[in-house]
Amino acid sequence: MRFLICYLMLGLASLSTLVKAEQVVLKIDDQRFEQPLEFNVQLPKSYSQKQNKRYVLMFDFHPNAKSYVTGMHDWMSHNGEWPWLESIIVTPAYGNPVARLFDATGKTTPLLDFFETQLVPEIDKQYRTNGFRIFSGFRVNGSIVLSSLVNKPNLFNAHIVISPELTPERVNILKDYGKKLAKLNDKPRYLLFTHGETIKEDHQQKRYSQLKEEISANAPVSLQWQYQNFAEHYFMSLPVLSTAYGIEQIFDEVHNGLAPESKIARQGVDAIVAHYKRLSTEKFGFEVSPKSSINALGFHLLETSPEQAIKVFNQALALYPQDAYAYHHLAKAYAQSHKLVKAIELQEKAVSLAANMLTWHKKRQASYLAELKAQQQAL
Repeated sequence: MRFLICYLMLGLASLSTLVKAEQVVLKIDDQRFEQPLEFNVQLPKSYSQKQNKRYVLMFDFHPNAKSYVTGMHDWMSHNGEWPWLESIIVTPAYGNPVARLFDATGKTTPLLDFFETQLVPEIDKQYRTNGFRIFSGFRVNGSIVLSSLVNKPNLFNAHIVISPELTPERVNILKDYGKKLAKLNDKPRYLLFTHGETIKEDHQQKRYSQLKEEISANAPVSLQWQYQNFAEHYFMSLPVLSTAYGIEQIFDEVHNGLAPESKIARQGVDAIVAHYKRLSTEKFGFEVSPKSSINALGFHLLETSPEQAIKVFNQALALYPQDAYAYHHLAKAYAQSHKLVKAIELQEKAVSLAANMLTWHKKRQASYLAELKAQQQAL
């Protein structure tokens, strides 16, 4: 019993030493308001330690969104940033009157103008953003997100729209929306449109269908868009469900590599590298590594053509000469080709490079080296 109590106390002590996300308040002066406009800014846990790291920005215009968005981000990013890359979360503080700028007619966009000329530039100035921005909104705020996509298309990269108000009194979104979508340039963008079938949305169902049809008929190829009807869920659950779903989709290409049978991967390593260079520069604005896609191609070829796999893994090694796993994968390819001497040489280098990695990786590399040497001795 004493052991259990001590164990629990040690566990609680270790939890208390965990790095916490930092919350700060950003104040923006605007001559249209008597007091500075305040926005809550939640900085990720690594922000103070990793001084050279830059972060995704996520903005939601509802003050209550702060609690669930920051909580979900903390949970979905703490395990190696899978699936949510560490992000700076911004929401308006309670009492912030900036919503008065909203023009419900949709004829002008003073609120979006404020985001474009004052809020986002100030966030970029004050904090280490990386250029990739997500805008999420529920109900009327979802209407604003839809408006942002076509009226300020370069302001945000990804748009999560939940049960938007589509009546003519709310930005008049449906008027000419398809025509505006069709005029978007070829910059990659993401749109998630979700809703449910609750009593609060009964008046919207026909308009939801119309919006879906407008997007389907007019969205350019560069717009990656998805639609989800959460018909079996409660109304107030929709923002949580939609945020989780959207985040997974937005960062899927960061976490999951190309399938080895895909058109790009079949063209080889150079095509894979070029693809990820385009993703990095045109879509995300930060480096997305081609490593996992190259490795997937190599292991795919290993089953049918070990010599081709060796070629792929040698190219990977040339790209990542200080990567323990680049040597490890190449060692596996040589072992598959029954070239144990070369495989052992490469795996010894992998073990050496893994010395500064976590214990699990060190053990894995040492274990495979022992396995190769055992195979050699058995010959």
